[in-house]
Amino acid sequence: MGRFKPGDDAHPAIGEVGKFEAVPEERIEVTCGRDILADVVVAIKKVHPYEEATIDVYPLEEI
Repeated sequence: MGRFKPGDDAHPAIGEVGKFEAVPEERIEVTCGRDILADVVVAIKKVHPYEEATIDVYPLEEI
């Protein structure tokens, strides 16, 4: 469950400015090469419904 409160300058797809909202969320994991990472992040932001998507990037290392 994700919680957020749209700020005064926000244009929320869900909820109202200034009011806390709780919505179900999904986690999506993607493995990609470093050479296309920037393009992948741009693509995620382009289709994500939130004004600010949470994107975590972790480098993978062989052990």
